[in-house]
Amino acid sequence: MTTATAGLNLIEDPWIEVVDRSAKVEVLSVREVLHRASELSGIVGEVPTQSFAILRVLLAILRRSIADRPGMAVDVWSSLWECDSLPVTEIDLYLDTHRGRFELFNAQQPFFQVAGLKAAGDTVGPLDKLIADVPNGAKYFTTRAGRHLQQIDFAEAARWLVHAHGFDPSGIKTGAVGDPRVKNNKGYPIGVGFAGALGGVFLEGATLRETLLLNLVLLDINGERYRSDDVPAWEREPDGPGVRTDPIPTGPADLSTWQSRRIRLVANENQVTGVVLCNGDPLEPFNQHRLEPMSGWRYSDIQTKKAGKTRHYPRTHDPERSLWRGMSSMLNDLATSESTAGSNITAGVVHWAQQLVDDDVLDPTHPIRLHAVGMHYINQQSVVGEVVDDTIGFRVGLLSNPVLRSCAVRAVDCADEAVSALSWLAANLTRAAGGDTDGPRTRAREEGYFALEAPFRRWLAGLDPRNDTFDEELRVWHQIVRPIIDQLAADAMSAAGKPAWVGRKVDARWLDSGLASIMYRAQLRKAVPGAFEPTDDDGDLV
Repeated sequence: MTTATAGLNLIEDPWIEVVDRSAKVEVLSVREVLHRASELSGIVGEVPTQSFAILRVLLAILRRSIADRPGMAVDVWSSLWECDSLPVTEIDLYLDTHRGRFELFNAQQPFFQVAGLKAAGDTVGPLDKLIADVPNGAKYFTTRAGRHLQQIDFAEAARWLVHAHGFDPSGIKTGAVGDPRVKNNKGYPIGVGFAGALGGVFLEGATLRETLLLNLVLLDINGERYRSDDVPAWEREPDGPGVRTDPIPTGPADLSTWQSRRIRLVANENQVTGVVLCNGDPLEPFNQHRLEPMSGWRYSDIQTKKAGKTRHYPRTHDPERSLWRGMSSMLNDLATSESTAGSNITAGVVHWAQQLVDDDVLDPTHPIRLHAVGMHYINQQSVVGEVVDDTIGFRVGLLSNPVLRSCAVRAVDCADEAVSALSWLAANLTRAAGGDTDGPRTRAREEGYFALEAPFRRWLAGLDPRNDTFDEELRVWHQIVRPIIDQLAADAMSAAGKPAWVGRKVDARWLDSGLASIMYRAQLRKAVPGAFEPTDDDGDLV
């Protein structure tokens, strides 16, 4: 990794970790990344949320670089998609115009920092306040476990600086001198960084260029242009220690660079040795769906009734639930709009891709990956719990074709029902043997979903949006599911042993493995009817 020796300008000096199409990892500057985007596979980082935060910064640069292009939004996007590279002439002009704001240690306006930011007594915090994989008191990641973090190079510090604004946990912060919110030298909780409140989603293409363009959403979910004064942090006047004077976001560029914290990096000649990290601009995440395209949104009936007006909150990711199992919700939400009472709203990047396919700008057979990334917090959001990072691939026409969407939704639903049949079998076998059902039922569900995940991903990626009907594809999926679940069911029957075979009286009837098998078979047949011939014998598994 390259170490800067005389400051760092993020436009010219390497700090972004990327991987090229031959799987080689490099560290590049902003300008190099955007010039070589067609040669790169994507951004990598210490944690997935870091890559997401940096992607959002690059999107803000790209968005502002082409802001003056005339024409309809879809036409502007189409002209970019048809080129082999990003619009480097416009990008260079933009970067040169704002070059001074990308200096990491500028005396008046350091990048993403507040010049002269001080705590009472001029104390400086340790680097573990900045770095998400070294939370105070608990080292979650073994790459740093067992050693005190005393310094990092400028490039790594820049990556964590961007990440902190997006994903810093909540909790009490250092009180900044000059911030009227400070009491007893403490900054009391204002919530996690804005990106940390999202269930982050973005679309990935074969190259970083494709990924940037697929997430360059030029219209909101109502088909309207974003405000012309939507600018990133480096186009505004530098912040002071207090809340900015206009704390209402203007659009995606503003939200992608939202200054959730006030930060000053402390460094020697070529290493960052400490940080002053204080509260920044608070932002309630609800009802930001028109401005923030990189998250899905859930309707909250309770909060709507309490506030007296409709409220949508980011649909955060469940660390215990794989992305493919949430496909139904995302695809069903595409059929609704913001005006649909009580509806959830799919992420703007997904709506935008749907529109591009509908307008014949994006080939429906073009392969993409939906990438979910987010941070799960614990202890009143003051500590990093888990990082969610999951992808699923399909042809982009899935988003636009209602029949294909229905096919995918039904496939997930039947997988849910098949796994449910398996879990009930495990529960009934345990009841028959006189045991507690919670553990076996939970384990059966985990095993069922795990076994179906890879086959579902392969099946989904193979769906061709050019087909007129998908009944046969759904039948194929049923035939994939049945033997997988049947094998797990047979294993459960074998493991249950003689106690379940003998059985016992449960709820006024005799329950044994034979009856449990018959009930399982009936449930499975209802879940995946395409895997059963009409004359199939509903025999048990004994």
